[in-house]
Amino acid sequence: MRISKKIKKCFLAMLLALTVIFSYSCISFASRRAGALWYSDGFDDSSDEEFSAGYVVVDAIDARKYEGQGGGSSNGDLSLMDDDAELFEEGAEERPGIVSGNWKMITVEAGWTLSKISESNGISIENIMKANELANQHKLREGQILYIPANENAVEATLKYVRGLKEDAVNKLKQAAPLEMTDYVIKNGDTLWQIANTFNLDVNTIFGCNKVSEGDVLKVDSIIKIPNQDGIFITVKKGQTVEKLAKEYDIYPEAILSANRMEEASLKQGSQLFLPGAKVAVAESNGKTNAVASKVKNTVSVKKGFGWPVAGKISSSYGRRRHPVRGNSDFHTGIDIRAPRGRTIAASSAGKVVHAGWMGGYGRTIVISHPGNITTLYGHCSKLLVKVGANVRRGQAVARIGSTGISTGNHVHFEVRSGGRPINPIKVLR
Repeated sequence: MRISKKIKKCFLAMLLALTVIFSYSCISFASRRAGALWYSDGFDDSSDEEFSAGYVVVDAIDARKYEGQGGGSSNGDLSLMDDDAELFEEGAEERPGIVSGNWKMITVEAGWTLSKISESNGISIENIMKANELANQHKLREGQILYIPANENAVEATLKYVRGLKEDAVNKLKQAAPLEMTDYVIKNGDTLWQIANTFNLDVNTIFGCNKVSEGDVLKVDSIIKIPNQDGIFITVKKGQTVEKLAKEYDIYPEAILSANRMEEASLKQGSQLFLPGAKVAVAESNGKTNAVASKVKNTVSVKKGFGWPVAGKISSSYGRRRHPVRGNSDFHTGIDIRAPRGRTIAASSAGKVVHAGWMGGYGRTIVISHPGNITTLYGHCSKLLVKVGANVRRGQAVARIGSTGISTGNHVHFEVRSGGRPINPIKVLR
């Protein structure tokens, strides 16, 4: 009887050990799958919980082609800020074509210097500059992405990786998809903002492809044109060439040819041409006086009197800039005002809320319509405090500072539009 009990105890012990080993192996296997990306689509604006309902898990290998080694967040088409996503970097050694431990990716924050980055990461300024092909150590910008070599021996591998990223980015910008247009029938309650979000387009694209403004009444059953990518249509003028247009709008000639299914770069005066990635306000930043710029200027009749939505420092101004996340040249249609997460965002002027919800790269966004065909937009919010249809007064709390959407940190992206066209908010704020 005693022997039987001993055998039974041994059997149970072995079974318990096997169970622990099996469980650990499953967890270890899961952790080696390059991590998981937790991503929110902004399903629950009312919740204070960081990870409430509506989250899905995707394999990080499939989600992003490139990621740094050794931890840190990654910036791209998904928001990977603390508001909506968390990236687990275990098992980086399992990723094909990547040597674990060669480098890590960081995003430059306000006040950082290359000296500070060098000291905190134990790598020389010279090696950081070489790995990232930096020409001036004093010209860092907030939101800039840097790849920090693990040590001196990893500098060349890091440099090769960075050059590969740049080459891939250029090739992607050159390879615009052939243009396809869809007719969208306006339904009751539609707004241009909501339509842009539905088709995952920048709202500037909707304005740039249709003769409408946000102040227009969208008639039910009327039709607007929806392209399969961001961009605008222009009418070709005498003397314009693909090369000149590409330079003016800071896009690649190859992208224009590809989008318009053109085999050669000859243009016909008076024809319609689609410019992939371009925005309606681009010419204003270049000081041009062509039709695009004139159209923008002719709609601007806004007088000073709009209030600041939040107290803070401007981290990115209106106009042409290098996009802090994507890295390409981009026209910034508003100003970014940096402030702590959770700080109240106030309505710049009295009006009616026409959009309150997720809007592509803007993240959680509020849009308010004001008299005189003026709208203001407040993007990247962590929480929305008003709903569509609400009448708000100047200074009323409408949202809270966050970093949702395509963002590099806590701030509000603030826009002022006249007739749907963006104008420099600084000109109307006081």
